[in-house]
Amino acid sequence: MSALGLVHGIGHALTAHTGTPHGVALAAVLEEGMEFSTPRAREPYERAARALGVAAPADGDWARAAVAAVRELSGALDVKRPLRALGADRSLLPAIAAGAIAAGAVAAGAVADADADAVTRNAPRLQAAGEREVLEILSRVY
Repeated sequence: MSALGLVHGIGHALTAHTGTPHGVALAAVLEEGMEFSTPRAREPYERAARALGVAAPADGDWARAAVAAVRELSGALDVKRPLRALGADRSLLPAIAAGAIAAGAVAAGAVADADADAVTRNAPRLQAAGEREVLEILSRVY
């Protein structure tokens, strides 16, 4: 769950700013969020890759293999959309990044929010991302 905290926080902010359905927002940033989270999520990503039936990678990099498997699945399902196709103007990206970081503050307990869901509240990886890192992710998927 912690590895997807970043994706979920960005998804909440993207939905709030564009009205994009939450699942579509998550699909837009999933691969990039996973890549960013790789250093702290190697074991969960290995479990995910194995659950997806990924063959043992020759280089032993299960995290990279998990991201590649998710990228392949997203492509097969045709679910990934660039942010500009979801109604996000480039000028909105800083506000979306700030919103994602605010979701991280909720997750860290810095802000009391009775509506924060379990994934966001329990997502330590989101706090590891700063607004600059989130903005970089958003720019890559714009």
